Amino acid sequence: MKSNFIQRTITSAIFAGVLIGATLAHTYSFLVLVFAINMLCLNEFYELVLPDKSKLEKYLGIGAGSIIYLMFAFIFTANLSLAWYYHIIPILLLLFVVKLFENSNKEFSTLAYQLLGMCYITLPLVMYTKLGFLNALIYSPGIPMGFFLLLWTADTGAYLAGRTFGKHKLFERVSPKKTWEGSVGALLLVTIVGYAMSFVFDDLTATNWMVVAVLILVFSTFGDLFESLLKRNLQIKDSGSLLPGHGGVLDRFDGLFLAAPAVFFYLMLIN
Repeated sequence: MKSNFIQRTITSAIFAGVLIGATLAHTYSFLVLVFAINMLCLNEFYELVLPDKSKLEKYLGIGAGSIIYLMFAFIFTANLSLAWYYHIIPILLLLFVVKLFENSNKEFSTLAYQLLGMCYITLPLVMYTKLGFLNALIYSPGIPMGFFLLLWTADTGAYLAGRTFGKHKLFERVSPKKTWEGSVGALLLVTIVGYAMSFVFDDLTATNWMVVAVLILVFSTFGDLFESLLKRNLQIKDSGSLLPGHGGVLDRFDGLFLAAPAVFFYLMLIN
């Protein structure tokens, strides 16, 4: 038990250090970080849902998702016109064409999982990346960094409050450990931290930071529940083993995949 705690602590410290350092350091370190997260999460996702497929099918999904992310990153940094977004179409059409040569009698299920991976992982990460270029070509780390800090705050608050006061299950069929008391505790904590964020990162007002904090809590909970449902359907405990003591990369970012679009659309709405 002690060994596992030490392992988890070391992994958490390295994990947090890499994320914070890359987000704050420079535009390109941030883009490389999110690009790597996209590739690693896609790889784990396709390993889970396409275990009986050829490596080619997995690599096609990872490759298409990676190219789509790079395309959007280039658009954000170069402030290109809306017409460039249409370049996503030939990438997707290529996946359709490849199915003509697969000859597995499961071509459509393979294609569905490939597209699901991009919708579930790549597009939310594109929206998260856009948070760093919300109002200008120049990258600002305030909102992306604040997003991660609030995401971690929500997880920590829910864990501590749930462990201390938890009695009523939030969604027992999918995740037996989550409780309403944990969610309420997390709500109080993220609201306070969200308000404090306005004194650290001036990209948003105090009110907007608190709204973002609540959105992150609500939708990251849905994201966590969705991944729990996925793992329950696949009868597995963790999405992978890349992070010692923590499972897979997908396990660490499941909350982001639903929270990032919610925050993105809210900030687009107020701007």
